[in-house]
Amino acid sequence: MSSSSSKKTLKINLLINKAPIRYHNNDYNKITRDNFEKLIPDTVPGIIKEDIAFYFNYLRNNRSKKSLREWETAISCVDSPNSWKAEGYRPIFAFLYYDRITDGLFLPLLLRKLELTQKNKKKISIEEFNHLCRLSIIGFRPSIDAIDQKILQMLTNEPSLVTQALTDKIDHSYATVYNHLQDLKAKMGLRIVTRINWSKLGVQRIFLITNNEKYFEKFTEFKTFIDGQSAFLWGETYFLRYYLLNEKKREAFIDKYASLSILEKQKINLFELAEAPNSGYSFELYDLKEQKWQFDFTTSFLDPKLITDQLKQIKQRELFSDKYPPDEIYELSAMEIKILSGLVGSYDVTQKDLADSLKIHAPNLSIIKTKLLADSIINPQLEVSTFLPLSLILWCSALDKEIIDIITFLMHKIPYSNISPVTSFNEPEKYQMICYLMMDDVLYYSLVTFLMDLLKEKRLDDFRLGIITDGYYSMSHIEEILKNE
Repeated sequence: MSSSSSKKTLKINLLINKAPIRYHNNDYNKITRDNFEKLIPDTVPGIIKEDIAFYFNYLRNNRSKKSLREWETAISCVDSPNSWKAEGYRPIFAFLYYDRITDGLFLPLLLRKLELTQKNKKKISIEEFNHLCRLSIIGFRPSIDAIDQKILQMLTNEPSLVTQALTDKIDHSYATVYNHLQDLKAKMGLRIVTRINWSKLGVQRIFLITNNEKYFEKFTEFKTFIDGQSAFLWGETYFLRYYLLNEKKREAFIDKYASLSILEKQKINLFELAEAPNSGYSFELYDLKEQKWQFDFTTSFLDPKLITDQLKQIKQRELFSDKYPPDEIYELSAMEIKILSGLVGSYDVTQKDLADSLKIHAPNLSIIKTKLLADSIINPQLEVSTFLPLSLILWCSALDKEIIDIITFLMHKIPYSNISPVTSFNEPEKYQMICYLMMDDVLYYSLVTFLMDLLKEKRLDDFRLGIITDGYYSMSHIEEILKNE
């Protein structure tokens, strides 16, 4: 056996030894992909069993491009964050996404979760399988060091910094910074994404929240304008959808909601974006020795200096200052729309690659991107998708704007927050917010305790803080959103 072959066998055997016993007694250098598929419990949907077998084969062959291409060809899907938008989507991107952050450990973690379905003799749906995937890695968190932390904080404040600029700022060699960046991309999903200033384009965000999905059927005609949807748990399952609507579609959407009966409006709540959303990461309070965040919401709430500085701190986190509706709607050219479509959802794509895919000259692309940046139509933002085990949605409501401002400020101390101040169609007199949050279990417990205290003191009218069990984002197409028909 060759040295490389021996390493492959050792790697896959080390992984499989962490899986349930049924997988242990095989020579994984010889077993066929089909025979491995037969070992997977029959409680798993057939297409998922096939994907797991292809993933096993991909690992067994040391993640070779040939194995990946065989997988993509067989299931007609590719490793792309947007592949799920295609009809007949298969979750190859999810497999490889989890694989990258766990260095292959996702396979045995997943097989152990699936074994429980075999013991219970319970067949699972594809949706339940996707939920199991997330549960499989919920306790997995890569560690970072002081250089990683410096890089992450720099990119939080200036996401467009290139490697040389980072090298100059944090006083380490180019090779060191480059290697740490590559490591962060692999273990934390670090990437720079493009955000669009929808308000300036005359597009409004509208949120619907209900505990019964059937009420979304009332808004089927607006399906192409859905940009995100989530299911989250807070005692019971709640469902959230948010839409991106131009002025004409927004009016039609509001009219549709207004036509619902009083009972229906009690079952499904509509919220409009009230101010510019603010979004970002914070790594300042991360304890490298303990490998966790050191922050307590209740204690910080009592600190008068933090409260005094809150508004200034909040402004630093806003991506865009424009409010809805804008004084004047920014008109995009056909080429600008084409470039925006290429930028959104494209991760780690070089300017040359993007220009080639859009079939335009790279210098022209650079000029148009620079203009869109200068006009505050787009903004780069750091995204770290795998450092935090809990993904959450918070909705809270109060008659006192000050408490909502304070909560907003404190949300900025959470590792990741995306905060949308909203107005409720049913209760316009109240100040409300919807936040997407990522944190660990310690921060989660601290936040729940803090919010419950505010509720008891009647500073808050109500809140929901739920763990996301399912979610898809960046679903819509820019061309459809901007059509004013």
